[in-house]
Amino acid sequence: MKLTFSILWFDDTEDYFGSLDTDGLKAEVLSWGFFPDIMLVTTPDKFLSHSPYKEFDLIVVDRNLEEYGEGQDFIADLRNNAIYTEVIFYTAGNANDLWDAIREKQLEGVFVSNRSNILSKISKVGRQSIRKVLDLENMRGIVMAEVGEIDHLLGEIIMVGIGSLPHELQKTIFDKFHKEAAKQNQESSDRLTTFIANPSIDEMLDMCDSNKRWENFNRLWKHHDKLKKEDKFGDYKSEVLDIRNILAHGKPEFRDGGYLFRHRGREFFFNDEASNELRKTILSYKRAFSSILEMIRE
Repeated sequence: MKLTFSILWFDDTEDYFGSLDTDGLKAEVLSWGFFPDIMLVTTPDKFLSHSPYKEFDLIVVDRNLEEYGEGQDFIADLRNNAIYTEVIFYTAGNANDLWDAIREKQLEGVFVSNRSNILSKISKVGRQSIRKVLDLENMRGIVMAEVGEIDHLLGEIIMVGIGSLPHELQKTIFDKFHKEAAKQNQESSDRLTTFIANPSIDEMLDMCDSNKRWENFNRLWKHHDKLKKEDKFGDYKSEVLDIRNILAHGKPEFRDGGYLFRHRGREFFFNDEASNELRKTILSYKRAFSSILEMIRE
């Protein structure tokens, strides 16, 4: 699971979608530490084009689809294909009537709502769905995956940013990278010697772990005309990378309703609140790095 909460929503009334204000729902999902991704579709073809629906965390289906039949038929098709993503089934009429349709089709794992309350229902079901996957092991995996994605973002920033600098400034960054990397890892001295004789951005990135990418990002910040005019933000190393390393390598000890991790003299107490804050911090850095990449590409 990634830090995106994805919803596929099928209603054949475009005017209804046009009248929806989903800003509150999106803000709610962001408060859980996830980015909201709401896909609105109005025809069966568009709905079915997303099969097998693995990328979605929640599917929302209207009961009355007019010329396309009824929503329970689409839900039954999902279940018949062993797709057990949670589904909200809603109607503009009496929500109690939906239970007859659910029993008739023997549908499992379906929530019911009136159309007037649908945003609130999505929020409640979504929060419950998130809680099911946010145990310790899943959160560890999420952090690893998200840091990997940010590594790629930083790599693109470094590639575009350093590539646009004059040769002498590129050499300043290359020399600094060589000095720091040589100090940290004597075992790679032969490779580093080859690198400094004929440096390139690709080769430098290939020798970079997450910490080195962050260090090169900061070196680029000092020399790139667009970046050095901007205010610097946060400390990605201490706020994300160090915590990633503690979660990856530390041994958890159950303590006060959470887990205390220790690794190389550092501690991190993991509980629901810490998990939520960490997810929001990662999302914040992803948005910031994406904006920077877009800015230097212009």
